[in-house]
Amino acid sequence: MVSPSLSADTGIPDEPHLTLVVLPDGTVHAIGGFLPDTGGLWSSVHTAWRLAQAEAEQLVRPVRVSVGQQDGTVAAYLVHPDGRLDPIAAHPQPPAPDPADSRWSGGELDQHPLLDMVRTAHREEAWHAAQMAAGRLAAKVRADLGDDHPHTVLAAQLEAFFALHARDWPAAVRLNLLVAESRHRLSAPPQETKRALHNAVAAWFHARTTGHQVDAHGYALAHLLVRVAPHDARALSAVLRSLPSAATA
Repeated sequence: MVSPSLSADTGIPDEPHLTLVVLPDGTVHAIGGFLPDTGGLWSSVHTAWRLAQAEAEQLVRPVRVSVGQQDGTVAAYLVHPDGRLDPIAAHPQPPAPDPADSRWSGGELDQHPLLDMVRTAHREEAWHAAQMAAGRLAAKVRADLGDDHPHTVLAAQLEAFFALHARDWPAAVRLNLLVAESRHRLSAPPQETKRALHNAVAAWFHARTTGHQVDAHGYALAHLLVRVAPHDARALSAVLRSLPSAATA
């Protein structure tokens, strides 16, 4: 498990980091569900402040709260144990990846015996078969190495790649969300993390337009955008404007 890093702008750990998203009708969603509306947007947000304050009291230090807004901008705050709220300009950045960590380049995973079935299906452009073979590979690697090993994430990334080619949009959303979150949490090289996040956004919109019920993935996607890509206003705004509120969900 990666230890929480100390943020240069505040000198406190980046975790816990609470995220909120505001939908077009003013409904506020936090991880775990919609916040009760007891008098408008800021009343709902204040509910989140109280949750953050309770966590700050337990930790005896400030905690971060980031709010994704309808226009795609992200506002960041520190909530103190006494309830004081400080806006901050900087968003926590993941630690720089270790350039000597060759595990993110594939390494032994490239020699895994189950990879032959994936390669064969890939050569034949049998995308559903390749997706299934990659899924078996990912399950085996996860069972052998656990969730927090780079090879587990790379195997899931391969499965996500073939889910996109197979146009299995719900699976592509789920897998790319998993990959983006895991890469961010494990401080992987960021380029592929951003690619996985963008693939999740694209797959989510494809899934919605083809009639799949993927709203739960949409909320998770919005929160991950706030956490991982706070400057990607276009993607965050597009997702937020497409999500149903508490009244229609």
